[in-house]
Amino acid sequence: MVRRISSLVTVAIVLSSLLLQAYPLQQLRVVGSAWVLAPAVSQTESGYVGSATNISVFVTEGWGDVYVSTYSLTQEDFQGAATTAARVVCSLLGLDFSRYNFYFKVKTDAVIVGGPSAGVAMAVAVYSALTGLPVNRSVAVTGMISPDGTVGPVGGVYEKAEAMASRGARLFLVPPGQGIVTTYRVVVRRIGPFEIYSTQPVTVNLTEYAMKNWGLRVVEVSTIEEALRYFFNVQFKPRAYANPAVSDAVVRKVSDIWSTLERIAVAELSSARSYVNSSPLTSFTKNALLNYLNTYAGSYLDTARRYRNNAGSILLLTSSIATSRWIKFIVDYSTGRKLETEVDNIREDISRYMSLVENLEARSFAELNYKVIAGDLVIRASRLFNSSASMWSSDPQGALQSLAYASALLEEAKLWIEGLPQGKPASAYQQASTYVAIARSTWPYVYSVLSEAGSPSVLLDYARTYYTAATSLYSSNRYFLASVAATRSIALAEAAMLDFQERASGSRVYLDISSRRALEIASATQDFLVAIYFYNQSLLASSDADRLAYLKLASELGSLVLDLAKSSSVAVQQPQVQQPGQQPQPSPQPTQPQPAKSIWDTIAEWLRDLYMRVALALEGLVKFLKGLFGR
Repeated sequence: MVRRISSLVTVAIVLSSLLLQAYPLQQLRVVGSAWVLAPAVSQTESGYVGSATNISVFVTEGWGDVYVSTYSLTQEDFQGAATTAARVVCSLLGLDFSRYNFYFKVKTDAVIVGGPSAGVAMAVAVYSALTGLPVNRSVAVTGMISPDGTVGPVGGVYEKAEAMASRGARLFLVPPGQGIVTTYRVVVRRIGPFEIYSTQPVTVNLTEYAMKNWGLRVVEVSTIEEALRYFFNVQFKPRAYANPAVSDAVVRKVSDIWSTLERIAVAELSSARSYVNSSPLTSFTKNALLNYLNTYAGSYLDTARRYRNNAGSILLLTSSIATSRWIKFIVDYSTGRKLETEVDNIREDISRYMSLVENLEARSFAELNYKVIAGDLVIRASRLFNSSASMWSSDPQGALQSLAYASALLEEAKLWIEGLPQGKPASAYQQASTYVAIARSTWPYVYSVLSEAGSPSVLLDYARTYYTAATSLYSSNRYFLASVAATRSIALAEAAMLDFQERASGSRVYLDISSRRALEIASATQDFLVAIYFYNQSLLASSDADRLAYLKLASELGSLVLDLAKSSSVAVQQPQVQQPGQQPQPSPQPTQPQPAKSIWDTIAEWLRDLYMRVALALEGLVKFLKGLFGR
């Protein structure tokens, strides 16, 4: 093994020499090196077998590059896992990832190395290299590493456990829910003179089986901190938090926005009903549109009123406004009214608010929160507007819905930035550079994992869209908005990964971890409205995927706010700390999360949408026939 490390050091020195030729003024100090055995699995003629792969890492000072040796060809998901492992460990240790280079070397008999299941093992190696702590060789681990440091599910756990036990491991760490696994046993049948091999699935309680047959203890871990505790005997104290504190000024701001949006929602709903009733549409179509209005715009308004002045229920008021406006757009479209003026107005508003938000000067931490929320709303409005334009030819009704939501989001954004002055805000160039770089590595990694698993994700599609928006804004020197768009991309990509992990493992541990981390951010300082705003929205969400998205937005956009505050003159007030274990209550918020939608709720929604679309299709047919017969 000494020979392996020496070989790796030689390779790293050669690489460092080459890099020094390109950057002659930079001296790359060696930080450390380490190696781990990571379990792998491969398929043979007689079934799946486990093996051990040697993964070494060498760390130097640098500029945030991650190199993976091509001694064995490595697939994209493996390379993404290496980058994610390095970022996660740097974040855990409070180190600046952009100040280090990481050189990974994989030694295996396989021609191609792929799959993200060595992610946690790579994180263990990076931790050892950065801290100098020796790796406990009696411990082994398998599991994906997520960008937020959670451990995700993998395949072949039974075979991997058997392989690591044969290599002397006494403790094997596995992802949540994988203490019980399905393995495949080879069954041999004779047909005449031939032997026919087939496989049959067998469910195994790996925790019991491994201890009884291999003397191997199997333990489930859900975070990288838990895994590192077993490898290095280090304790990570749970983060302390306080009850999220909100000043009277922020409470008034939220109350004013809530009341204004409620008035607009009531007026828009009334206007939409009158608009439908006075239109020349058929009675069947009118009833369908009115039913949709009452079911959605009316329901959003009623639900919001149950959580009056709650920052999280503002989303419901905005959705009510959007739905009412959409129905009016539908009436206009169905009756042949031109919509160019409305489209032009929304386009101009998006452009105007983008410039406005970028140049706003936040004089306090609360105002910085308002600015970030407004920036996020404007970026979402821009995405919806672009989506509306691209889908117009194929789905005009869907395009009009996106247009209406863009309009409503701008309405809310305008209220958040009222009273904030134009000026010379602190440059967000550094934050934009950092968050765009993280987004650049995050969503492709998640995409490679989910693609390999055959698990498409709408959240991940949005993450890609917002990353594209971030790069465009960055190129236009709109660094504040670029940092917000990149952060939204990171949050949605992480949520997509966690949603996949939750569905694959059948465990809600990822939702619990995300909720706890969002609460930790929300209580980090007084008036942390960004975190409270999205955390409260998670409590009103009707699906786990949506809850995860809001929780990750609370954590990631909250982290961005703290980073922006550091580079400006904005003061951050630390709240009184309470010990972990006490449940903080971000104020104001609902006392209980909304129950998840049942399958019947989903079917009912689908039928209501179908009813309206059928009515509109029939309306179009009636209009065509009238034109055909000149009546």
